[in-house]
Amino acid sequence: MKRDIIYEGFHDKTDAIKFFKNEHYDTLPHFHRCIEILYIIDGAIDCTVNEQKFRARKDELIFVRQCGVHELKAAPDYSDFVLIIGQRYSDDFQGIFQTETLPAHLDDREFNRGILPHLRALNGLSGSSSELVKKGYIDIIIGSLLEHYKTIPASATPKISMIMEALNYIDEHYAEPISLDSISSVFGYNKYYFSRLFNTYIGENLNNYINMVRIRNIVSAAKKRDNPYLSELVFENGFDSMTTFYRSFSKFYDRPPTEVFKKN
Repeated sequence: MKRDIIYEGFHDKTDAIKFFKNEHYDTLPHFHRCIEILYIIDGAIDCTVNEQKFRARKDELIFVRQCGVHELKAAPDYSDFVLIIGQRYSDDFQGIFQTETLPAHLDDREFNRGILPHLRALNGLSGSSSELVKKGYIDIIIGSLLEHYKTIPASATPKISMIMEALNYIDEHYAEPISLDSISSVFGYNKYYFSRLFNTYIGENLNNYINMVRIRNIVSAAKKRDNPYLSELVFENGFDSMTTFYRSFSKFYDRPPTEVFKKN
């Protein structure tokens, strides 16, 4: 599969605190609005965060700011704790991260080991635990990191809320005709400004991104069917011609659709 940046909108839509353990799991480049912190328990991970490449090892942290594009690969094995902080839990430090951010690689292992008990305590809370208690642990973790590590200027993220709304709009309307004219009109922007903003922030032009979403949904739908009918799926998911579909498909996959559609 070729380069394919994925917007993980389900994290934003649930807007919760998520804490879980991962092992040996590679990810494609992806992003979401939530802050994400990974604590390496064992092994090592080769990371790319906003085009910065590094290897994170045991007792090191990976910090991903809002909408940071990140990709993880086991090197060769690892286990880690993953903390994803939904929007409503980040009010106390949201203003700080508008203009600055923590480094992506937090490598003071001795200090980081002092963060681990707070992560474990957060993990031990039940679903019915007080929201204030959960938020308290989040504030302790982020506050400790901000106190210890020197922040760096954050890359500009203009109109972040509008970009997220646009991505959500595409997720909901990808099967319909969507053009630069129509979507820029929905959000009340000049189409040239909207196009430039989308390109700058997402790193992909609007049409390519929309077609990527369509293809992802076509592949997902095809794998759920015993005998997927290609042209039916193509038109159901918003493409206006088979030619456009094949041209777009070849940008993301090196194999023909029939091979990609095969169930694992």
